[in-house]
Amino acid sequence: MPNVLHIKKLNLPHIFIFIAVFTLFNAFSAYSKERLKKEIQRDIKKIQETPHFEKDTTYINLLHELIREYNQYNLDSLLIISNQTIKLSKAIKYDKGETEGYIIKGGYYSDIGEQDDAIFYFIKANLKARAINDTDLTLYSYSELAKEYMYKDEYAKSLKTFLTGIEIAKDSQNDKWLPILYINISVLYSLQKEYEQAVSFLKKALDVNERNDDQRLTGIILSNLAFSYIEIGNIENAKEPVNKAITIFEDLEQNSWLTYVYEIKGTIFLKKNEYDHALFWLNKSEVLHKNIDQTRYKIPLYLLLSKAYYGLRSNEIAASYAVKALEISKDLNNLENRDEILKILYEIKKADEDFGQALTYLEEFKAISDTINKKNNIKELSILKSNLEFEQEKEKYISDNEQKNLLQRSYIYFSILIILAFTIIIVILKRNNKIQNSLNQKLIENTHALKKNEIHLNGANNTKIRLFSIIAHDLKGPINSFKSLLDLFNNSKVSQTEFMHFMPQIGENIESIAFTLNNLLTWGQSQMNGLSTKPDFINVNTLVEDSLRLLSKQADVKSISTINKVEDHVITWSDRDQIDIVIRNLISNAVKFTRAHGTITVAAIEQNEFWQIQIKDNGVGMSEDVLTNIFSEKETSTTYGTQNEKGTGLGLRVCKEMVENNGGTIWVESEIEKGSTFYFTLPKGEKL
Repeated sequence: MPNVLHIKKLNLPHIFIFIAVFTLFNAFSAYSKERLKKEIQRDIKKIQETPHFEKDTTYINLLHELIREYNQYNLDSLLIISNQTIKLSKAIKYDKGETEGYIIKGGYYSDIGEQDDAIFYFIKANLKARAINDTDLTLYSYSELAKEYMYKDEYAKSLKTFLTGIEIAKDSQNDKWLPILYINISVLYSLQKEYEQAVSFLKKALDVNERNDDQRLTGIILSNLAFSYIEIGNIENAKEPVNKAITIFEDLEQNSWLTYVYEIKGTIFLKKNEYDHALFWLNKSEVLHKNIDQTRYKIPLYLLLSKAYYGLRSNEIAASYAVKALEISKDLNNLENRDEILKILYEIKKADEDFGQALTYLEEFKAISDTINKKNNIKELSILKSNLEFEQEKEKYISDNEQKNLLQRSYIYFSILIILAFTIIIVILKRNNKIQNSLNQKLIENTHALKKNEIHLNGANNTKIRLFSIIAHDLKGPINSFKSLLDLFNNSKVSQTEFMHFMPQIGENIESIAFTLNNLLTWGQSQMNGLSTKPDFINVNTLVEDSLRLLSKQADVKSISTINKVEDHVITWSDRDQIDIVIRNLISNAVKFTRAHGTITVAAIEQNEFWQIQIKDNGVGMSEDVLTNIFSEKETSTTYGTQNEKGTGLGLRVCKEMVENNGGTIWVESEIEKGSTFYFTLPKGEKL
């Protein structure tokens, strides 16, 4: 479930951030929460008694539910359960469970201060969530990733990641995640000391959350509002939101958040030098901290307690709390608040006239102040860089829009050219129809030539059908691909850079379309008077190489290896255009029905008077029923390949006709799941 940042400090001017888990169970009493944990454990035990329980997604979901109840109290459980659920989810291909496991594991590394490891697992979760199109998990991972960039002072990355999440939440109208992202981005502005901006985003979060009526989230927003008002210096404005937040979290028994708002309340009284009242609220926070396994968050609490006791002149107690804070700070190698701790220890020892110890703390204070100042200078430079990069992003966005409009006009012109090409084809087809009508009229007038003309007309009609089929499959597919790509670009689904990556492939597709158009115009005209064959000496190796080159992109997409074993001396006496169509169609079908990482081999075997060409794949194969009718279909049909590819549309019946028209034969051998081999023969030609 979502994590929400809040700023836990509270000793100006330093800022300390930690995470509170956004649990599903907002309004349960302590008794109900304990009962809920027992119920989850009981359900887990019940599932474990069933066979193959580790393959049950319910079991994985219950483990995630259990960790949401315990993660504030036992950090080690985060790592143990996340590793278990990731392993179980992978085994049964439960993508959602695997994604949640990565987020939980990233949260563990975040809580122990290992930001690089946390970022690694949040990125894995984000990629997985987007792959399965899960909006909630996508937004969750974006939020966690942006937060981790923030921890590393990489504010530009954090800002861009948060803004990406906000755009997705707006587009998907996700009112559950939108306020959370607003809250988290307000923390980013707080870190940059832009508290007015922080207040603005918190008010946006409050407006959106009113539609959800999520009391826990309302408490989070109010507590952060109170903190921001304190930073601005408006103590009076901080009182109302912190009081409301305390009431909400006490009703919901949200202990981790109560420690935070109690410290905000105590800080307000410290600002007013009302130390007794400050101590009351800080002691309440300390009691709750005893049951929360988050040692690093005790540093600012102990510092505040030290200040309160020092204000009451209880120097010994004040020193003990400051020493505790210093020990934790050094153990965790955490510089946040270290200078404030050393400063108050110096003041306490100086007041107690322990000048030797006071001097030690003063020297350590000066040394750590120099380190912190250097770190703050680096951080301020990071903030400046973040703002500069953000402005550059906006300028780039405007420039990209202008370029996009220019490209859109170019693509419109390109589309017009494609339409003109279709118009030419339609004119040819209409002309063919007129010829057919003229022939029909002659048949009525001349009964003596009825049989001959009938056969001719049937042949012309079949040619028309084949032409339409070729147009529908060889041209319609690539042009629809262009249209889809243009639609994606026009709808800003792909960037200009991404679109330009497609330009080499578009060029090859245009070359393929131009080849097909020329073929259609020549072949279509000749077919009106029957299939005209013009044999010549042709080099089969050249035709195979050309076809493999044209189909290389389709093969590369599926990582298919293509092997041409046809040697240069394989010369046949046949029609170049027709055999080119046969070879290209058979190789295209092989690519279509071969799975990823398969192999396609083209070879030639010499016989007495013929060359036997074979195109072999190790794809899906064909059943006996399919083999029986494969060359006898009356209409060209299209089946879909292993990745839903469409065929060339020419059909094996047309290939058969062309092979036989060149004096050869064609047949196929195939076995399910082992692949197919198409054979055809062509008359030998003399060596060139």
